[in-house]
Amino acid sequence: MPGAFGSYRDGWELFDRARSDTKNIFVVEGTSHYDLYDQPKCTAQALERLESFFAENL
Repeated sequence: MPGAFGSYRDGWELFDRARSDTKNIFVVEGTSHYDLYDQPKCTAQALERLESFFAENL
């Protein structure tokens, strides 16, 4: 359940506070914070999104 430990809510707060206009947030539906540590199905989605963001903005 997203936000069970505050990660989801805290993520949105940090996103809103970031001063950059070049930002986005990505929610891996159906996962928990801990799934993003070592579950290949979850991490692959997140990494794909990070790679494209970094390629465009770094």
